[in-house]
Amino acid sequence: MGHVSPTPSGKFRANWRDPANNQKAKTFKTQKEAKAFLAEIESSKNHGTYIDPQVGKLLFAKHAEGWLAGRHVEVRTHERTLSVMRIHVLPQWGSWPLANIDHRAVQEWVNALSRKLAPASVAKCFGVLSMVMDSAIYARLIGINPCKGVNLPSTHKPRRPAQALSRADFFERLLPATAPNYRALVALAAGTGLRWGEAAGLAWGAVDLDAGRVRVVQVVIESGGVRSIKPYPKSRAGVRSIPLPAFLMTELAQLRAAAGQPRPTALLFTSRSGQPLLRSTFRRQVWRPALVRAGLLGGVTEPRPGAWLASWPDTEGIEHAKEFGAEREAVEHVVMNAAGGLHFHDLRHSYATWLVSDNVPVNIVRAVMGHESTSTTLNLYTHAPSEYHGRVTGVFDDPR
Repeated sequence: MGHVSPTPSGKFRANWRDPANNQKAKTFKTQKEAKAFLAEIESSKNHGTYIDPQVGKLLFAKHAEGWLAGRHVEVRTHERTLSVMRIHVLPQWGSWPLANIDHRAVQEWVNALSRKLAPASVAKCFGVLSMVMDSAIYARLIGINPCKGVNLPSTHKPRRPAQALSRADFFERLLPATAPNYRALVALAAGTGLRWGEAAGLAWGAVDLDAGRVRVVQVVIESGGVRSIKPYPKSRAGVRSIPLPAFLMTELAQLRAAAGQPRPTALLFTSRSGQPLLRSTFRRQVWRPALVRAGLLGGVTEPRPGAWLASWPDTEGIEHAKEFGAEREAVEHVVMNAAGGLHFHDLRHSYATWLVSDNVPVNIVRAVMGHESTSTTLNLYTHAPSEYHGRVTGVFDDPR
């Protein structure tokens, strides 16, 4: 058992032995404080939750360094965490002893961040701090996580409705409006439901035109504008084989003929420098111009020879118009100023919707989409076009 002894300075020293039988001591102003502290120490020893008060003096920055070094996560995850740690977490907490970080201080920090960052960004900063403090608990450096119970700003925001193209709009409008060099990429996304990274990372060795199949085995990831190949997809279910429809077989055969005899490891789609495509560049230079030319984002018309009228909606839904002397200029203006528009990922939504609308069993749709469960397929990707509603209500037209 521990005991309290007076000191020559008039204070009181709490004396105890830790679970390893090492002598420990801590000085307090009053005998009451010293006895209360000893009671907590004895209780923690009895319950197996003892923590040496001295270890809490370790600086947050030192412990965070070890935590970062011991993590085993994806490269992109590590880079994002490192960025948040460097910009937001360490400037605030780096010089603090772990034991001095309390709930009130964390709440005040979150409130300050909320005045300058979006709620989602605040949540990321807070999450990094909380994970470090959790690891300090496991290391027996502190007893509780001061992040518990901290109020965060709401990150709820209206979810963007998924948009599914009709097959007529895809084949008659979007695909013809796509730049010839990228028609095969757009056709691939609509004909297989591949995600962007899966399509951008597709190599010729994974394309079997004789059997009419593509295999998803790797993806392209982007971090800070740098692209790299990850030798496995998003999940275990992401490794899959997908049948190729006839229109896509034609597009890929033409692409292969133009490539000559590509190596099996060569990507189907690359930039002019031979690097994997950068998503933002594709969106700006290829995808959105195709939407404009297809009449799926704003519009460009020729009211008279040599004059091109660009029209587009802003974020409030207000229509604007401006005349240009060249079609290219008009299209570029709509691309830069129009609000909304389909996303490349909407081709994946469309693919799943077409399959389900044509009564392909959901377990097959799940397999080709690369989902872990059928509930994901049903909840996220089966957004039906308007004509599907008629098929549902039509079931009740005949009372027999």
